[in-house]
Amino acid sequence: MSRAGVAGLARGTNYVFRGGGAIPDRAAEGVGDFRGVLVVPVPPDTIVFGTVADPGSLPVILQRLEALGMHVHSVHRVRELPGTVRRAGG
Repeated sequence: MSRAGVAGLARGTNYVFRGGGAIPDRAAEGVGDFRGVLVVPVPPDTIVFGTVADPGSLPVILQRLEALGMHVHSVHRVRELPGTVRRAGG
């Protein structure tokens, strides 16, 4: 693994959440360990990308997404986040 990869792990791990339903753009508000969030609506589904600082907070993030109306079907780690989608809260 390169030094850049090691440095990226120190700041958090990137994840993609895929599921049904729509959620507001500000999906990550109130979840301090979830940042750099990208919400991609693909009706009737939604894809949410974000960086999780502490993997132990994944259950809280999943609960938050479910509470916002997204039925999460899958969660996967990804190397990097796409930069061309609108940022939630931004």
